[in-house]
Amino acid sequence: YILQSKEDSDDEEMLEEQQSTTTSTPTVDRKHRYFIGKDYSNAYKKDFGNLEDYSTDCIDRKSIPRMPWHDEALVVFGQTARDAARHFIQRWNIHKYEKYPKNDFYPFLLPKSYDDVEDLAVENWSDFLESEPFRVNAQCVRSVGPWSVKTKSVESSIHNTYIQMIDAAKHYIYIENQFFITIAQDSVVRNQLADVLFRRIERAYKNDEKFRIYIVLPLLPGFDNMKAVQAVLYFIMRSIIKGDNSLFKRLEKAGITPQDYISVFGMRNHDILMGRLVTEIIYVHSKLMIIDDRMVICGSANINDRSLVGNRDSEFCIVINDLEEEDGRFNGQPVRVGKFCSSWRKKIFEMLLGIQFENPNNVDITDPVSDEFYSYFQNVAKQNTLIYEEVFATMPTDRARTFAQVTAYNDMPKMKDTDPIEAQQKLKDIQGFIVEYPLYFLDEENYLPSWTSREGIAPLIIWT
Repeated sequence: YILQSKEDSDDEEMLEEQQSTTTSTPTVDRKHRYFIGKDYSNAYKKDFGNLEDYSTDCIDRKSIPRMPWHDEALVVFGQTARDAARHFIQRWNIHKYEKYPKNDFYPFLLPKSYDDVEDLAVENWSDFLESEPFRVNAQCVRSVGPWSVKTKSVESSIHNTYIQMIDAAKHYIYIENQFFITIAQDSVVRNQLADVLFRRIERAYKNDEKFRIYIVLPLLPGFDNMKAVQAVLYFIMRSIIKGDNSLFKRLEKAGITPQDYISVFGMRNHDILMGRLVTEIIYVHSKLMIIDDRMVICGSANINDRSLVGNRDSEFCIVINDLEEEDGRFNGQPVRVGKFCSSWRKKIFEMLLGIQFENPNNVDITDPVSDEFYSYFQNVAKQNTLIYEEVFATMPTDRARTFAQVTAYNDMPKMKDTDPIEAQQKLKDIQGFIVEYPLYFLDEENYLPSWTSREGIAPLIIWT
């Protein structure tokens, strides 16, 4: 029922046995399900509905694989936790006042007062954490405005923080986000992240610095409506590579090879469902940026205008600066890095590369800046992508640059069907979950839905 990593050798043996000896149709074991009812979901196949009937399936779990999600989160204590609580109270009371002023079931909330900072200390962390918390400086930042918290002005401190952190980066930037919609000098998109990323890479190029940017995104926007997928993809591709104002095209015009500094990735997994090999995109839902193993921002804000400009969606993030240090290495040179930020980045890289449990090749993830590691990361993603395309003919893919090619590619025979035993052998070479982001998928087409469709006549700002 759950897409699991390729370490599950029992499943691999089961597939080979079924393909050679099993003639009966497998049945669903309804007593031992990992995901009950609508928790077994796949946003590409069907969106959620009738949520009050949560225990009833919304997709056929015998034929459709569950979409895995990837998220990142953190726990904070002390003054930062107090500020997070007060933000919630502020949001709650505003909407209580506007929507349920006379309903006592939804009471107004009062923030707790503290006589001393010591009152904020948490001594029983071992009751709910496996290891001792790190000592850090932490600050809350928000996207809020008159509609969400009744302030007189718009607060876009998340946007400001992203800009300042990117500009301050000295060695590398790691980004995970559900969206990447940021276009310089655009008539619709207003946030400035693309421009500051361009300027930071340009500075590295002019100063002959080794500088890396890793970006991990969902391979497709998470909608079951293909026209909505196209509309969002239109802005994502224009942000990254399509059009003169895209990040990659601006770098190329400046004489810079984008891939020397920035690479974009997705995540994918595979498993066995009812005796058949299946694969699915791992939907990246996190909103995380790590800088130089010293700074982190994590929270609810996507990289798009809805989350960043302040007067649209209400968002909340926490910015972390390490206080505790340890030895690290960037581009082969010894450096001091933060214990918390470094450990977080390393855990993510271990997961992406499939070495969190075993590391037979002794892959060293200490230095994300060096040519050796940067090339290794790119090569693992490329190799995984090629295997998935060979076995499953996966979508999206750079092999399909027009809608006609999508149809032809979907209709081609797939190794998972024609030779499942050989396909299983191929899949044993998959390392982790990282794959290449298909930058040239449908690049010869206009992504925007036709103006005759509901999505086509909607204001463009809806998709940003």
